[in-house]
Amino acid sequence: MFLATIPVRCHTCGIKFNSRQLPVITDTGIRNSELRQDFEGLAEQFEPYVICTCPSCGKADWFLNFQVTQEVAVLNQPNTTPHLQYRAAALAAEKNGGEFYNIGLFYLHAAWCADDARAYPQAREYRKFAADAFSKSLMDISCPEELRSSTEYLIGELYRKAGEFEKCKAYFSQIIGRLPASYAYMARKVTKLATMSNMDSIRFESDRLR
Repeated sequence: MFLATIPVRCHTCGIKFNSRQLPVITDTGIRNSELRQDFEGLAEQFEPYVICTCPSCGKADWFLNFQVTQEVAVLNQPNTTPHLQYRAAALAAEKNGGEFYNIGLFYLHAAWCADDARAYPQAREYRKFAADAFSKSLMDISCPEELRSSTEYLIGELYRKAGEFEKCKAYFSQIIGRLPASYAYMARKVTKLATMSNMDSIRFESDRLR
């Protein structure tokens, strides 16, 4: 995996620092049941490198929200555990009245990175927070219209992956009728896993592919 050192400027305090980023991300077209890209062990997950934290003020945010600069930077991005960076970004966004969809994405990425670090209790908590934020994003319309169906499906899967099996089953029983075919198909598979108290990830599949 090739990592590039990219100087950026913090949009909160103005300090310049060097960040470590993946300049190229390949889309495999393969997703798991939480819609996370699956590299099938052939490459490292990219989520740890799309979050960035300022070494001066501690601002954590998506890397793309930091301005790339051509100026020389002396400071380096702190080597903070990725899921804690996402947690910090989510908490800051909540405090500052950020959009719930963005907050949900922070917590979702935190959960994935916590899984990678085998911090499973934290990952389950992050999923609960993500499901709550995504649910609110459907009401405050911060969820993009074109992502509404995938977000509705994802909320139910987050309940299952957080170990809230009854909540998962009840949720899908209410919304499965309005999901597009591919998401409805996965919702039925996820509901079956919830009935067995199974939190394992599976590949996202469409009934049209079977």
